[in-house]
Amino acid sequence: MMKKKKSFMIERNFLLLMTGVFINEIGSGIYLIAGMLLVLNLSGSVFFSGLAVFAISSAGAMSFLIAPLANYAKYKHSLVYGNLIKAIILLTIPLLHYTIGLNIWYVISLLFIVALLTQYTYPIESTVLPIIVGKDNVVEANSFLQTIREAMNIAFLAGAGIIITFIGTIPAISITAVCLLLVSLLYTFFNFQQPDITRDNHASMESAAKTYIIDLKAGFNYIRNSLIPKMIFSIVFINIAMVIMTTNLPAFSLMKGSGIEAAYGFYLAAMSFGMMIGAIISSKLKQINFGKLIIITFFGTGIVWMGSATLPLIPSIILYGAGAISIGVLNIFVFSAIQKQVETHFIGRVVTLLTSTAALGMPIGALIGGFIGETFSPVISVMICSISMMIFSIFWLSSSVLRKLPEIDRVKLFNSSSAA
Repeated sequence: MMKKKKSFMIERNFLLLMTGVFINEIGSGIYLIAGMLLVLNLSGSVFFSGLAVFAISSAGAMSFLIAPLANYAKYKHSLVYGNLIKAIILLTIPLLHYTIGLNIWYVISLLFIVALLTQYTYPIESTVLPIIVGKDNVVEANSFLQTIREAMNIAFLAGAGIIITFIGTIPAISITAVCLLLVSLLYTFFNFQQPDITRDNHASMESAAKTYIIDLKAGFNYIRNSLIPKMIFSIVFINIAMVIMTTNLPAFSLMKGSGIEAAYGFYLAAMSFGMMIGAIISSKLKQINFGKLIIITFFGTGIVWMGSATLPLIPSIILYGAGAISIGVLNIFVFSAIQKQVETHFIGRVVTLLTSTAALGMPIGALIGGFIGETFSPVISVMICSISMMIFSIFWLSSSVLRKLPEIDRVKLFNSSSAA
């Protein structure tokens, strides 16, 4: 009689990773809200909120340079020490606050450093997953972890706003640091065998960088004559508009909520909930022409976000979440199309180009958003974002190529000569 195969769900290393992801999400939800509110409270200026988002998003734009460094260290050590260093850095905030006082530039610098470290540690969790569960279980395990992340993101962002309202931003950041310490301790119990990474002792980081640049150039040449550059342009445009709005979200939510800090968490949770709904219903929308779907849904997003800008707190939050549904649908469709049609050995390079290029627009949007919020009003930034969504929709409508795109399963990213 054949022995029943042990499920990866009860595998020791997977349970450690899953628990680590759970604890990390608790800390991340609190930190996301507390960090931005701390900057706003210290400076009293939306412009400095823009600088904070600029610092964090700049780290995201550098991800394509930072993530490959993980290959030069043991994955377990990187996860343990990476989370430990982040915890120690965050603990300096309450330490300084209760002693000599906090400086706004110091806080923004720390937000940047922590974001850089996250760009290093986050991809490692995805890298170790196939090692832990085996390649046959990767899709199922990845889907399971991503569902946990999304569901907890909604719950913890809403809960974090309430927690911060009662205990304040400084103690909340201390909670995040403790969560990171627990994750660091937890990951010391990993016992997976990391595959040997071929290293030439005489090889330098410079030669590795040259190889990486060559790979990126190959990826760019591969997609140059495809539809992907148009998609990249669309995503960059959306990201800039979104960051203009989200930079002002702390001040906007405080204004809508009459100073109640929990409102910020509710807006962030609504955004996550809307994107999750978009991801869930995307499979039901596959039969609709992709071009028409994007045109209609993004124009609708513009309308409901106008309502979010002008209506009172509760309907504003509801409409804010509703507007994010189209973002969730677009994300799933674009990445699914790439995964299906891009040759396997080019997928990593194409996704890196897509995400890194999209991230490049975010620091620009942060600075613009900070200036608008400081000079005019946070409400104006939400209106600008809603109008931008309509402009995006009109751009797709005016392009015969984009407007006539068929159902997503029939969309051809490459013509016969593009991928040759």
